[in-house]
Amino acid sequence: MKDIIVKKYSVKQLWKRCEEGLFAIPEIQREFVWDMKKACTLLDSIYRQLPIGSLLIWQTKADRRNLLRHAQKILPEFNYQNRNIWFLIDGQQRLSVLYRTRKGGSVLNYNDKEVDFDHLCFSFDERFDTRFLKIRRPIPKLHIPLIDVFSHNWRYKLKHLSNKKFQEVVKMRQFLSTYEVPVILISTSDLDEVRESFLRINSGGLRISAADRAFTRASRLKLRHLVNELRSNLPKGFSEIDRGTLQFAAALILGERDVGGRAIESALTKAEKKEIQNGRVSIKFGRKWREISECVKKAVDYLCTEIGLPNFDFLPSENMLATLAFFFYTNNRAQPVPSQKKELRKWFWATAVAARYAGKGYRQNILGDVRYFEKLGKNRKGRFSFTDLVALTEIKRTEYMVSSGLSISFFLLLSNREPRYLETGSRIPVGEVASPANRKDKHHIFPRTLLNGNGFNTKQANSLCNICYVVAQENQSIGNKKPVSYLSGYKRRKHFAGVMKSHLIPYNSDSGLWSRNIRKGYKRFVKQRMDMIRKAFEKEAGIKLFRED
Repeated sequence: MKDIIVKKYSVKQLWKRCEEGLFAIPEIQREFVWDMKKACTLLDSIYRQLPIGSLLIWQTKADRRNLLRHAQKILPEFNYQNRNIWFLIDGQQRLSVLYRTRKGGSVLNYNDKEVDFDHLCFSFDERFDTRFLKIRRPIPKLHIPLIDVFSHNWRYKLKHLSNKKFQEVVKMRQFLSTYEVPVILISTSDLDEVRESFLRINSGGLRISAADRAFTRASRLKLRHLVNELRSNLPKGFSEIDRGTLQFAAALILGERDVGGRAIESALTKAEKKEIQNGRVSIKFGRKWREISECVKKAVDYLCTEIGLPNFDFLPSENMLATLAFFFYTNNRAQPVPSQKKELRKWFWATAVAARYAGKGYRQNILGDVRYFEKLGKNRKGRFSFTDLVALTEIKRTEYMVSSGLSISFFLLLSNREPRYLETGSRIPVGEVASPANRKDKHHIFPRTLLNGNGFNTKQANSLCNICYVVAQENQSIGNKKPVSYLSGYKRRKHFAGVMKSHLIPYNSDSGLWSRNIRKGYKRFVKQRMDMIRKAFEKEAGIKLFRED
C-alpha cells in the first residue's frame, strides 16, 4: 500500500463529511447488516469512552466513481461535485449507525429487517446493561429519542426535562459528538489491492459469508446489484432466498462443476477476468446474465405452477432452485415436454423427501443431478434414478415442528390435495395457513394432552402421522377430546369422506380413530396413516420412495 495516513476525526466531523457526500460504498462492500441491538451497543461503548475500532478509507479521485454502489439508503449519496471519493472499505456499519443516530429514519438491513432509528433512545434508568435502547413509545421521564437530542432545536425539545436529567443528556450529547474515531486513509490505484484488504480485514474480524466474498471478487461485474435486483423481482416469497443460492445458479450456468463457497468465488472471479473489457462489462456478459435471470425465474415459476409450491416456505432445499435453473439453461430456456416433466417430478419429490441436498452425500447428489440435467435438457433423454430409499418409519419419527426435507414435503403434499374444512367441506385457503412455519393452524388429530395422559411422549404426539391442517377456529372447538368424540358429529355429513381424504386421514370403520382405547387406537392409527402418506407421496412422485425397515 502507498500513502497511508492515520488521522482522528470527531463524530461531529464525520457527520459533516457525510452531509458533504464525501463517503461512498464500493461494490466490494456489503449492505448494512447490523440490527438495533448492535447499534445500541456501539453507542453505549462511545458513551463509556471505550474504543470502537477504526474506519479504513480508500481515498481516490472522483473519476473512480464507476466503482460506486448506487441506491444506498442509509448514508447520503456521493456528491459528484467532490474532487475526491472516500470509499469505505471497513467501518461502514459503524459510520452508518453514527450518521443515523443524528439523522433518524427507518432503513432495511441486508436481511430485510427494519432498523428504525427514530425509536433509538437514551435511557435515564441506570439499571440496564446499556443506556441506549429501542423504545417504540418512549416515556418522557425515562427516555429521550436521540433524534431530539441531536436536532438543531434540541434545547427546545428537551425543555420538559428536569435540570438534572437535562445536564445528563448534555453530557451524553457531548460524549457522542466529540468522540474521536481513528481513520486510516490509504491511496492506491490497484483495485485488487483494495479488495484483498477488505477480505483480509473481515476475515480477521467480522466474518463475512461466502456470498459476500464472491461479491467482492466480482465487484467490477456489479454482481451484488445484479443478484439483488433479480432476487427482489422473484414472486411468491422467493425474494427471501439466500443470495448465495443465486450465485450458485449463476456459477453452474457459467460452467462451474463444483459445490461450495470457494467454487462459486472461483467461477465468478474467472467470469470477471474474462468479461471485463477496457474497464467495462462486456456485452456478452450482459446477455449471459439475462439468460441466468430468465432461467432462475422459470425455475421459480415451474416449482409454483407444476410442482405446486404455494410459496418459498415450501422449498425443501434452496439448492434445488439452482439445479433446476441449470436444467432450464440446458433446455434452451424452453418449457419441458411431458417426458421431461415426468422426470423432473421424480427428481423433486425424491430430493425433497430424502433430503438429498443435505447431509453427508449432498455434494455428490447435486453434481450428479447437474450431469443428469445436462443430458435431460440437451438430449431430452434419460430417466431419473433413485435408489437410496427412505425408511418408511421416518414418517412417524419425524416431528412436524422440525424443519426437514420430509416435514416440508409432507405439508406440501397436504396443501396440494386442497385440504377442506371439517365444518363445511369447503376448501381451506392454503395461502393463508399452509406455511410449514405456521404452527397455529396445524392440528393434532389425537390431541397431544390426551396422548400424554395415555403413556405417549411429546415426540410421539408430534409425529407427522398425527398432524393435519385445521384452522385455528376449528382447532379450538376440538380441544382435548378423543377423535371418536369430536368426529362423531361430522361422520354422517355427506362431505365427511371428502374432507378426510383431503387430509390423508384413514376414516374407514377399522381406523384407529374410532377406538375408545387411546393406546391401542393411536398405535393402529399411526400405522394406517403412515401407509396412506407413503402411497400419496409415491403417487405424487411416480416412483418408489420408501423402503420397509
